[in-house]
Amino acid sequence: MPRGDFERPRHRHCRRLPTQQGATPGPASPLVIRLRNLSKEYERRKILRGIDLQVDAGEFVFLTGPSGAGKTTLLRLLYAAESPSAGEVWVAGRRLDELPRAQLPLLRRKIGVIFQDFKLLRRKNVLENITFALRIHGVAPREAQRRALQVLKRLGLHHRQTALPDALSGGEQQRVAIARALAYQPRLILADEPTGNLDADLASELLSLLCDINYQGATVLVATHDHALLESLPARTLVLHHGQIHYDGMWPP
Repeated sequence: MPRGDFERPRHRHCRRLPTQQGATPGPASPLVIRLRNLSKEYERRKILRGIDLQVDAGEFVFLTGPSGAGKTTLLRLLYAAESPSAGEVWVAGRRLDELPRAQLPLLRRKIGVIFQDFKLLRRKNVLENITFALRIHGVAPREAQRRALQVLKRLGLHHRQTALPDALSGGEQQRVAIARALAYQPRLILADEPTGNLDADLASELLSLLCDINYQGATVLVATHDHALLESLPARTLVLHHGQIHYDGMWPP
């Protein structure tokens, strides 16, 4: 992620690059995500079935579908919280289903994850929530402090750095969760129903922020079932249904 303040895009859209069909994933490839014949089962129940997908560096992509379609499972596979039952998962040029567990922390430094329920540590203040996450991933204390303060300033939360999560509004808590994800300086942002706990105004603010992040060069994948959110922003949209991608294009279909 380039350093400096975010620039608000002039138009209500995000950066989108054309998908290059047939590209081979690897360290020199522009692909950030590549799935090949991906399947996932739980107790013999198929959650995802034969998914093929590629997402280029710098794309902004929505992932939608009804509850139980497999959106969260797909995101969990992308940050290696789950392993596939079959197929290949490539992220940032690395094949996750063959990656040794010892190398996972290094890979996860390239991925920022934003959860619907924020997952903030209630007994740690805003600054500590960010530095603690960085320290777990091996970032030195001084560097963790520098990154945390920088990203809080970017998101307009510098004045709230000593506040505990329970003293924050829902929008502020979501911005702290985003700040924590951005502090890794990730190539890929994964957001799982990030507006699920926010009202319409805060949801719009969050979407604009994700656009800003995308404009700075990060690839962004947002899972949502909110059609109003999809209609508010022209972007590539993947529709999951019964564990398969039934649509890949601009919204509405």
